[in-house]
Amino acid sequence: MAEQYGDNVSNRNEQLKNEYERKMRSCKVPSRIVLVFLLIYIAYFFVGPYSGYCFFYDPVLFVGICLILIIIYGILRAAAQTNINAYQERLDWLNVEIQVGEVLASTLKALPDDYMIFNNVALNYNGKLTEIDSIILSCHGIFVVDVKNYKGVLFGLEADEVWSRTKTSKADKSYGGAIKNPVKQVDRKAQIVSNVLYKKGIRTDVDGYVVLPMADKVIVDSDKVFLNIIQLKQTILSKDKVVLSQDKVETIKDILMQL
Repeated sequence: MAEQYGDNVSNRNEQLKNEYERKMRSCKVPSRIVLVFLLIYIAYFFVGPYSGYCFFYDPVLFVGICLILIIIYGILRAAAQTNINAYQERLDWLNVEIQVGEVLASTLKALPDDYMIFNNVALNYNGKLTEIDSIILSCHGIFVVDVKNYKGVLFGLEADEVWSRTKTSKADKSYGGAIKNPVKQVDRKAQIVSNVLYKKGIRTDVDGYVVLPMADKVIVDSDKVFLNIIQLKQTILSKDKVVLSQDKVETIKDILMQL
């Protein structure tokens, strides 16, 4: 069983999930305050005169104030619903990321004992922050893994800057869009890892792979793209040639631990 280091991606997302749920609840507060005030005012209008405690009793004014409060309530509720929908979309995305992160961690953990997995690595290189889902280290090489939760059908070439994406809505309508080429993105991250190691005196290649577990279909000319994490694991295990000595593996481990 492989050793794992660093925080799993889902741990950070759990904190964001709780934050979004809190914000969704807070979005409802203003409209609820207005609604409570409206109900109290209605109750006061009808009960106040009988209790002998009433500042005014004007049916026309009552209707006017009620209409104003209802309009304010409607505006606040519509605004709240818009914000809630936005947070819900982010929450749905996070839930998917959490699930995928858990599957990624459990699958990679099943690699042999001589593999090490560094999760949720943040690299500050040349003044820019680069986040990597996982770096896998063994005597058989170094592998950088990026997981993308793109849905639909993806089409493109490894050399393209952008890929096209076609999604189908719940109403069964298809619509297109574009995404940045994830292969180029992971290749840049792999190169950054290689550069960091080179500055520490370690000269070695770093391979980059992309996993697209939510995609319906991927039509690309690249062997670096996988639809599921099992395919990624099989590919990593197929790299059975020893390219790093044990001393170098330990040195690289120490470097990655300090990132």
